Amino acid sequence: MTAIHNLRPVSGAEAISVADAHSKNVAAAPHLKYRPDIDGLRAIAVLSVVFFHAFPEAVPGGYVGVDIFFVISGCLISSILFAELAEDRLSIAAFYARRVRRIFPALACCLAAVLAYGFIALTPAELAQVSKHAFFGAAFLANIAFWLQTGYFDGAATTKPLLHLWSLGVEEQFYIVWPVLLWLGYRGRLKISVLIAVLFALSFTTNIALSRTNILDAFYLPMPRFWELLAGAALAVASPAIISPRARSVISGLGLLALIAAFALLSPTTRFPGWFAVLPVLGASAIIFAGPHAILNRALSHPALVKIGLISYPLYLWHWPLISYAYIIRLGKPPTLLMGGGLIVLSVLLAWATYRFIETPIRFGPRKNKSTWLAAGILSGVGVAALVIWLFNGFPQRPPDIDLQEVAAAKADGSFKPTSGMVVTDRDWILTARLGKGTKSIIFAGDSLLFQYGPRVQELSDQGKLTAKTIFVTGPRCPAVPGVIQLDQFARCAKLPDVVAKLVRSEAIKVVVLGAGWSGYSEDSMSAERDGVTAKLNTALGKDLFYRNLEQYVKSLQAAGANVYLILGHPINMRFDPDQMVKRSIAGVSFPPDVEKPISVQELRSTQNYSDGRLREVADHTGAELLNPFPDICGSSEQCSPFFENRRPKYTDFTHLRPAFVRDHIHFLDQILTAP
Repeated sequence: MTAIHNLRPVSGAEAISVADAHSKNVAAAPHLKYRPDIDGLRAIAVLSVVFFHAFPEAVPGGYVGVDIFFVISGCLISSILFAELAEDRLSIAAFYARRVRRIFPALACCLAAVLAYGFIALTPAELAQVSKHAFFGAAFLANIAFWLQTGYFDGAATTKPLLHLWSLGVEEQFYIVWPVLLWLGYRGRLKISVLIAVLFALSFTTNIALSRTNILDAFYLPMPRFWELLAGAALAVASPAIISPRARSVISGLGLLALIAAFALLSPTTRFPGWFAVLPVLGASAIIFAGPHAILNRALSHPALVKIGLISYPLYLWHWPLISYAYIIRLGKPPTLLMGGGLIVLSVLLAWATYRFIETPIRFGPRKNKSTWLAAGILSGVGVAALVIWLFNGFPQRPPDIDLQEVAAAKADGSFKPTSGMVVTDRDWILTARLGKGTKSIIFAGDSLLFQYGPRVQELSDQGKLTAKTIFVTGPRCPAVPGVIQLDQFARCAKLPDVVAKLVRSEAIKVVVLGAGWSGYSEDSMSAERDGVTAKLNTALGKDLFYRNLEQYVKSLQAAGANVYLILGHPINMRFDPDQMVKRSIAGVSFPPDVEKPISVQELRSTQNYSDGRLREVADHTGAELLNPFPDICGSSEQCSPFFENRRPKYTDFTHLRPAFVRDHIHFLDQILTAP
């Protein structure tokens, strides 16, 4: 999983001096005046994230800069709240007003720019997605939106210019509840340290539990992340006064070593956060706890680092959209070394301009009440504009070239969801859906490349030609093969073969059709297990175990009374992807004249040679029947066009057929579905 993180630093100027606490319930730290070393630490954090995104291999764990900022933010903001509580002058409304002036202006500017350039550089489907993310980003719900969107059909992280807003959502969700909880605890005479400890324990326990079951839940949801901000809050009530200067320098040095270890040893494939998040949180906490006079902290107070720290919030906001748009324009390829460096420089310039001409005047201007309402109004307006663009699907009529409209239609014409006539009986990752009536029943089992044929079954049902009850048992990237070991959320696919076998026995199913993207099961994240032997699917042994398990499974279904059909591989090529049909440049998108050039069928079949060969072996050994989708997709010639009627793309991406094509042009299943 590619980790895309966000930061929302407070300015060091917010870390104002506070009076000693007069309440037994609030303990304010005595060193809470402005600390330039924290701005320096903020600079290290933002630079680690920026360089991780621009050059992922150079700083593989750079994404933990976000966790550093969670700690910094929790410390500084909580320090202010504790001081106001101690003086009995905490105003939750005033706190939210400060947040509005701090967060909204730069965010509104960035969102508006991303949307404006999207009208130039993106197809309607892409613009609709970015607009959706902009709307949820403006509402500080981006983390929830991305959490709900993640899955097999979710687009690559690099094609989401606003993915980095997820943790801005986490942070603001924390600050919606934190001052309220502090106020309630204070009024209830609950010690702040006890409140922090209880909430920290709940959040950290949630983080560990979810990291074991579904890492995406732990990554995006707010509760598994709150402990990082609470670690900062704990620093605000801790006092290092009794620690010697030498010990402080040692503590700060150990904190730096922890951060370096996180930057170097963690990577986008790490199951993060979980226990791994402890490393950057402890490192940042140690550096802050050591105080401004530790040796490292004096180095962090260098003016150059402080200046970067002051613009770190707009720097983060700007850098990822620029890098993401570079990925989009380059058709998924990362920026070159020179381009990456140029984008970083441009990000710094935009960040400085935003800080100088937008943030500072609104935040520190004399008319704070007016500035608050102005910032809220502008961000609300941007959010409404994003909502309109999203609801209107990115305005498909916007491109003047009719071909680009067809590309947009193709991208919008595909997703892993039931057709209108399907009755869903189970949807716990593995989808079980029923369609049609008849005296016989047929099961279609497999992954999304099997489920893509559902619209044809629906079409036959609508025409009154479907003679069988059909049951789809499918899951994204879930082959109907026992003994396949998968990680993270895909681990739930393991139950698919058992569901099919139970249905065959309980409902006396006579026909089972198995299909999958057979040639694609060679990922490092997947393994095959048989008789105590486990091997990765990208190895010869792993592939052999996979197809031997399939053969055994076919025999077990036949023994239960079912006739088994195996669907051979179908054409897969990057040129089928509507996005790849578009010529992109910094000035926009166009439709190149040679896009209709067909692809050699021989070339397409070559990618299926191994998997089709093994399927034929399984058929030879079991008597299962083979079904070939190639003729319906490519026709009888030796060339396969990416288009059907009126230059309409056949595919919705490089591997999945679009429903509009399947409904009227896929007939190889008709013999089974319409037989008396």
